[in-house]
Amino acid sequence: WIVEELSRELLEGHPEIDEVILFPRREAREDRPGALVARLAGLRRALRGRRFSVTLDFQGSLKSGLLALFTGAPRRVGFGPGSSREGSFLFANEWVRPSSSSLNRVERNLTLASALGARGDEVAMILPERPREASEAEEVLRRVAPDGGPVVVMSPGTSRRQAYKRWPALHYARLAGLLREAGGATPLVVWGPGEEALAEEIVRGSGGMASLAPPIGLRALAAILRRADLFIGADTGPMHLAWGVGCPVVALFGPTDPRLNAPLGPAHIVLRDASSMEGIAPEAVAAAARGLLERRTTRCAPRRMPILSRAALGLVGDASR
Repeated sequence: WIVEELSRELLEGHPEIDEVILFPRREAREDRPGALVARLAGLRRALRGRRFSVTLDFQGSLKSGLLALFTGAPRRVGFGPGSSREGSFLFANEWVRPSSSSLNRVERNLTLASALGARGDEVAMILPERPREASEAEEVLRRVAPDGGPVVVMSPGTSRRQAYKRWPALHYARLAGLLREAGGATPLVVWGPGEEALAEEIVRGSGGMASLAPPIGLRALAAILRRADLFIGADTGPMHLAWGVGCPVVALFGPTDPRLNAPLGPAHIVLRDASSMEGIAPEAVAAAARGLLERRTTRCAPRRMPILSRAALGLVGDASR
């Protein structure tokens, strides 16, 4: 699996991955043109030296298409024209065309795997938990909710490139108060690299109603989400991680299409204002959160991602090649 630094932690040591290969995006962006060419040439040599026989380009971008080409694999499976971006289909020699342009990303990726003969009716994300991560998560939750009351994880950050997905900090602060006052829940604000100031702004704005999470990695965040009662956030990596480990989600969408990226299954609620994220009122989010929290059972063990039926979710689209 070729991956960038930010996601590397989730994949290393995974029981179904033999090798994680790092694409040094950060270093490559800082290279001078000559150094960048030399770096990419070295990566190409290293990939070709592994003599891969097939690649799957799930991302469908120029970068992922080039990396597939670098491997020299005789079979390069990717999405066809109209289903990929930045001309990545030019680097694949075997095209997959999803049955619909509005397929959820999960189903879209499954069609690519199906092109190689993968079969099955189960949708689940496998992410084993290590004892150290479990201990770290339980310590955080004990600190913020010593009485064992419900914990709602709020993730306000987005990448700079996707700042349009960000729900306003003032809305998160207002929501924290509503969750405390109405349901006695403890809002826990989590943050990633470069997001600490945003998280602190929300905690201050909430008047102490929200708690600030310590700096944690993605695997520790997954362990917290397994034990939390609810996740609230935009269409970002932490939202997908919450869905993947079985945490109920209130997903906040603006211009992006929730049909493509929303969490799957009946345990989640999607709220959307297509014109502006600001149009999603904290009161509406609090009402959705209360609805999901009412289904809560006593938190005693980490949740596990339910095995969902593709047919029950309506994920029955086929790929035409």
